[in-house]
Amino acid sequence: MLDSNSRQVVDHLIPDYGILDEISYKYPARNAYFGYMTRGCPNRCPFCAVPTIEPCFQHYTPLARQVRGIEELYGTQRDLLLLDNNVLASKDFKRIIQDILDLGFQRGAKHNNQLRAVDFNQGLDTRKLTPQKMKLLARTAIRPLRLAFDNPGMVNTYVTAVKLACDHGVPEIGTYVLFNYRDTPKGFYERLRLSVELNARVGSKITSFPMRYIPLTDKNRQHVGPHWNRRLLRGIQCILLSTHGVVSPRLEFFEVAFGHEHHEFIKIISMPEHYIIQRRSHDNNGACEWEDLFLRLTPGQRVALYDTLAQGRVTKKTIAQAAGKRVKEILRHYLGESEKARHK
Repeated sequence: MLDSNSRQVVDHLIPDYGILDEISYKYPARNAYFGYMTRGCPNRCPFCAVPTIEPCFQHYTPLARQVRGIEELYGTQRDLLLLDNNVLASKDFKRIIQDILDLGFQRGAKHNNQLRAVDFNQGLDTRKLTPQKMKLLARTAIRPLRLAFDNPGMVNTYVTAVKLACDHGVPEIGTYVLFNYRDTPKGFYERLRLSVELNARVGSKITSFPMRYIPLTDKNRQHVGPHWNRRLLRGIQCILLSTHGVVSPRLEFFEVAFGHEHHEFIKIISMPEHYIIQRRSHDNNGACEWEDLFLRLTPGQRVALYDTLAQGRVTKKTIAQAAGKRVKEILRHYLGESEKARHK
């Protein structure tokens, strides 16, 4: 409820599109109907906040009422952005698709001579994507088809879902890749690379969006998974700052950003922050020197380096306490790294 004196349910209010006029940039989805056709999710995955926020799964909510309300206040919109958490779990899925089609969002539909798009923005459950449901989805103007790739155990399910989408002519796929939960950095890298390799083989463009796991109760947003450390997580953040949060579907760009294999990936995300963010501008100075030092480290020295970096920010005291001249030398590259990164 809006408050104790109101019967108005906040969930049923029309979104305030006026907020978009108060920001200093052009919001990408500003020309879209925002709505829901289901609520909650029956899966209750332990890493997910949905069971806490929306504990009851609601199979169907009429979309036409939501669309009419938006049109009355803000006019006709081009696209349809749906925030359902697991629409494929609905027993009314066929009815949901029909509602979308009835509202003019069929495949190839246009508004003001521009192609319309349907976007289930929270991602689809690949385990529930059957050929029959994919056939229904392909009738709509879905672009992109967003899929969840939460752990390495979903490889076969994910590949099957991608091939289904391709077989039905879906032009774009966006993949949410969860990390920092129970996965390892190696497993995370391999999931990212799999999507890039699939992109080269199938007819759909596949773009990945890494999603860092943070528990709902972690107000400081500093959670570190059992197979991760702060340095590795910060390294990924630095890469994503350079790529605007997106993993390129092209192999040559992916390998520049994330490495040719997982050992190189670990090396990249262990680099000083300013070398990661502005790697090309450092090709002929500090980054080359850092890499030369890194390649000369023995396996034991690399372990010592990783252990030191995992403890957090490098200081002069950190360097003084490090074992071995070569490790101390490479650690000097990390002094003041955040300040250097901000000025690049």
